[in-house]
Amino acid sequence: MKRIVLFVLSLFLLSFFVPVLPPVCQAAVFDGAWQYRLRPDAGEWTNYIENTPVPVQGDEHEVWLRILIKPGTPQADTLLFTTKGQAVQIFLGDREIYRDGEFAPQRPWGHGHKWHLVTLPAFAEDTYMTMHIYADTPRQLGIFGRLTLDGLYDQAQRIFLTDLLYIITLPVAVLLGLIFLMYVMNSQRHKRLNIYVLSLLLLMAVWTFSLTNVKQMVCNYPVFWGFVSGFGCYLLPPVANAVVMEMVSRDYRRIIWRTIQVYGCIAVLALVTEAFGYEGFIGCRQLLYAALLLLQTIVGWVMWQAAQKGNVYLKYIMIPMVVMGVLGIADGILFYRHFWKWHVYLLPLSIYTFVVFLVCMVRDQVMYERSLAAQADGLQEEIAVALQRAEQDELTGCRNRGAFEGFIQQEIAAGRSFALIMLDIDFFKKINDTYGHDCGDTVLVKFCRTIETVLPQGCEFFRWGGEEFVVYCPDGSKEEAAALAGKICRHVAAAELLAGKTITVSAGVAQWHGRADTQAGIFRRMDDALYSAKCGGRNQVVTES
Repeated sequence: MKRIVLFVLSLFLLSFFVPVLPPVCQAAVFDGAWQYRLRPDAGEWTNYIENTPVPVQGDEHEVWLRILIKPGTPQADTLLFTTKGQAVQIFLGDREIYRDGEFAPQRPWGHGHKWHLVTLPAFAEDTYMTMHIYADTPRQLGIFGRLTLDGLYDQAQRIFLTDLLYIITLPVAVLLGLIFLMYVMNSQRHKRLNIYVLSLLLLMAVWTFSLTNVKQMVCNYPVFWGFVSGFGCYLLPPVANAVVMEMVSRDYRRIIWRTIQVYGCIAVLALVTEAFGYEGFIGCRQLLYAALLLLQTIVGWVMWQAAQKGNVYLKYIMIPMVVMGVLGIADGILFYRHFWKWHVYLLPLSIYTFVVFLVCMVRDQVMYERSLAAQADGLQEEIAVALQRAEQDELTGCRNRGAFEGFIQQEIAAGRSFALIMLDIDFFKKINDTYGHDCGDTVLVKFCRTIETVLPQGCEFFRWGGEEFVVYCPDGSKEEAAALAGKICRHVAAAELLAGKTITVSAGVAQWHGRADTQAGIFRRMDDALYSAKCGGRNQVVTES
């Protein structure tokens, strides 16, 4: 129920963007100094400074802390604090009011980092609040973060207002990741670069979510999220520089690769020391931030040099990389200087700079696809022209023998009825020998134009070879085809194909007999009919017998 209340309050608060945290009322209820002892009922209570390690000797993992509470402000009944690598048990007087975590070693990553919200029961007189702490390492004993006593509403403000920076950047990271994913799925270029950019956006989104407080309500796995938030700092620099490496020329890739290797070594060192319980994610931060300051200066110089040589994409990726480097170093300064009580990372803000880069990549893809489409259109046009030329007789413009054979095979396969007419110009060899081949070519061209004026709609005209031509007559009998052939013969004889000389043509007609027929059979009958027409005196039509 408390989680639901906090969630509703968070939505209310974020809708109004409350800019100022309410005053803390803990001075009205906490009284005196914090005290500690190492056993629950043994030894004297000793004062110590709040939020500092308890001075213990040896390998101690448990401590008892207490502070006096006065019922001065009734509405300040909610305790808020954070722990890292600790299990906690809270008593008010002799009554246990809260417990979280296992009071035993949790290998290899410990208890993780989380915040606690504890509602104090009503009490009428001064009493001690006692905290029993189990820490993964003695160095963590007695260290809490953001310890305040206040009302539930005000504590909710503290929790969710620290998430404000992450809330305004996380949706952008997710949205950019989804947009870029769609871009990657539809892009055939820069495959490795696209994978690195997508990995960087995904890593940024997951890491930003791990920094939020609201994650504890949605997915309460403090160990996992503590690992992600701690180790994510070490993964971001090498992944970001992998993007740069894919964009620079071969001359500079070795420099970027060495940079990635250095970041990788630091990440491995942090991971190993964290696994062995030495707080490697915290301890190696100084090394990481020092490397950021040095190495990103080198990377920036490399990008600048490559961009000066005409690398357009580097001009766009340079802005996100520089901003990431600057904000990463700023996070390092804030991490150690503690300018405010609740540490907030600024690096997620760099996600906004990726908008320019993403627009550039999408624009490049659009231009590339337009270029491919234009090339495809041009190629299709060239293919169409080439096919047309392959099926067209160059001299007469008629479809050639290859086109006829492909056409007639389709008609036979479709089961259509048809008739064929083969035409042969009479004494054409004599025309070539007497008047020359140029004159013969002119006769062929004029002959084709004459035939085209005679043919009814639906008929097809092909040059079979030399002075031989074929007419396809759809859905016609051999008698109808013979009548058309006779008409052709009369028009050719009447046309002036050669000055001062009458040109005639002979024709042979055959009809397709259906499935019982063959392509070779109809060709043979048509050729035999033409042979009979030429032997019978030419300038006549003969049908198959």
